Amino acid sequence: MSEHRKSFRIKISHETVGECLGQTRNLSTTGVYVKHPALSALPRGAVVYGQVQDLPTGAPRVRMEVVQVDAEGIGLRYL
Repeated sequence: MSEHRKSFRIKISHETVGECLGQTRNLSTTGVYVKHPALSALPRGAVVYGQVQDLPTGAPRVRMEVVQVDAEGIGLRYL
């Protein structure tokens, strides 16, 4: 039985937007979509750092590249 949740809070860090707390959507082995309107200011190709929040053991900061941008947020590919 999997305890995988469909959505996590994730902190995205980038020099342009600072730190934003968004919600994950469509989490996969290659990337994730993060919903937060301020993130749509980031251009495709921008490199950000993401860290899932609220885990009992803490999570590593993961380097990711913006591959999709829309009004609700951004699609990220793990680097």
